[in-house]
Amino acid sequence: MDMIGAVNDRKDKPSWVRFERREKEDTPATIAAGRYIPKDVDYALITAPYSRDVFHAKVSDWMASLEVEKANGRVTQEWIDHYKKLYNAWKTGQELPLNGTPIKGWGVLSPSQQRLVIDIGVLTVEDLATINDEGMKRIGMGALELKNKANGWIAQLKDKGPLTVEIAAVKKENANLSSQVATMQKQIEQLTAMIKMPDAPQIAEVQVSDEDVLGSPAELYEQKFGKPPHHRMKPESILAALKG
Repeated sequence: MDMIGAVNDRKDKPSWVRFERREKEDTPATIAAGRYIPKDVDYALITAPYSRDVFHAKVSDWMASLEVEKANGRVTQEWIDHYKKLYNAWKTGQELPLNGTPIKGWGVLSPSQQRLVIDIGVLTVEDLATINDEGMKRIGMGALELKNKANGWIAQLKDKGPLTVEIAAVKKENANLSSQVATMQKQIEQLTAMIKMPDAPQIAEVQVSDEDVLGSPAELYEQKFGKPPHHRMKPESILAALKG
């Protein structure tokens, strides 16, 4: 197995990879021009899990070797995609993404402990929580304590995660309700102000008499006797006839 294959052949986790651009001589162009012609070549700086050794390889050569290692079952397509994502991020000037919570700046470990862990290629809390025996040997004394701290911190997040989401949802709902109540209160105040305005249209009182409801005496007479009263009948005579 060649050097690149030896670095790639780690089944527990992908290697820690960084990139840099180096100036190299473009030999054919130099020969053709009769003077030194440079060209930029991208290199991958690969550190196997839990190792301090850094292997340098041209990115093109390294990517080709990954396909060979995948065919031999030593590297997964998921890892290759991860490496390509890192390379593309580096080429566009982005900070290389980490799959997890960075060890750097993680307040659970002291600065010296952070450097110790990062130096062996353990860059995230999640990686520290799953570190194998080889990695623990690299850390040395206190490795188990650091691993336990990482696991405890992750367990705490898992326990509080659902509760945090639930609290956030309740706060959002309360905020929406408060906004609705405020809008309704404002509308009520506006309506109240309109009613109290002196030039606001007033609703006239309507007097309703028995006649409006039941009908005139003549109409009642016609309903009772089937014919209208004689035109010479006085109102009091009509009422007497209705009462009779």
